[in-house]
Amino acid sequence: MTSLSASTQAPLHVAFGVDASYFRGMGVAIVSLLKNNPGKSFVFHVFAFSVPDDARVRIEHLAQQYALDIRVHVLSAHQLDKFRAFPCFSKHHLGTFIRLLIPGALQGVAHEVLYLDADLLCLGPLDGLADIDLSGYIAAAVHDQIETTAKTQIAALGLMHAEYFNAGVMFINVDEWMAHGVQDRALTELSTHDMTFADQDALNIALNGRVRFIDERWNSRYHLVEHLSHGRITLDVPRPVTFVHFTGPVKPWHSWCLHESRDIFVGYQNSSTWRDMPLDDPHSARDLKLYSRFLFKQGYALRGLGWHLKYLIKRAFF
Repeated sequence: MTSLSASTQAPLHVAFGVDASYFRGMGVAIVSLLKNNPGKSFVFHVFAFSVPDDARVRIEHLAQQYALDIRVHVLSAHQLDKFRAFPCFSKHHLGTFIRLLIPGALQGVAHEVLYLDADLLCLGPLDGLADIDLSGYIAAAVHDQIETTAKTQIAALGLMHAEYFNAGVMFINVDEWMAHGVQDRALTELSTHDMTFADQDALNIALNGRVRFIDERWNSRYHLVEHLSHGRITLDVPRPVTFVHFTGPVKPWHSWCLHESRDIFVGYQNSSTWRDMPLDDPHSARDLKLYSRFLFKQGYALRGLGWHLKYLIKRAFF
């Protein structure tokens, strides 16, 4: 049986792959993990191609504040050199490749690693994670929306096994990942084919038939645009829940996210070293358009009109 050590003292290795706009989200996600799992030991791994000085200082202070083991791994883009010749390579931002490189960097460091996207919050204990048996599997993950995303992508990717997972939360068997050459297979697929969901599609091809599907509580996707567009402002997720994953363009660290999740996020942020950082205001035309829509839906017609005018000006002149 391949699983976490039976010892309750064994630390859980948790990895994040981030770029410049997600360091705050990652830091707050770490605090949410700590707050909901008191007494549990972690080793946090932060992977990025570059780390701004401000983020590095905040990470160091967070480690000091909570007496944490946080290891920052600065990846070299040269790892991807053999894929640069493929015509599709240049279409992807470097950050797209981070998730694919993490297990290889942790070989010999950890047998299992819990990979987390930086746009989620932990809202419950990790009880049961140690019981997930990875024998014969490369990873454990949660089905993506079966009637929409999964159904479409299974056909589009020609997957032999009719299953498709969301890669925002993965409990990875590092040794099996390396033994099956997942990194090169996924990078090749990503570099040679146009894919709707980029690295997630590539991973579904490389891991097809070797994923253990686990309960929705481990990766409850929450699309804030959908909820706010229908006037729903309360965080409504199935219980129990461990991770709420905020998919889509609106995140709880946006000032214009008129949803309960923003207040929950701020609560955790106030216990982090990002506590002094203001929430992100709307900037792009898409942000302005969405914000005006949310305001109208919640009955703020005058404010909504004002932001819609800002959207029209932005679209016309910028």
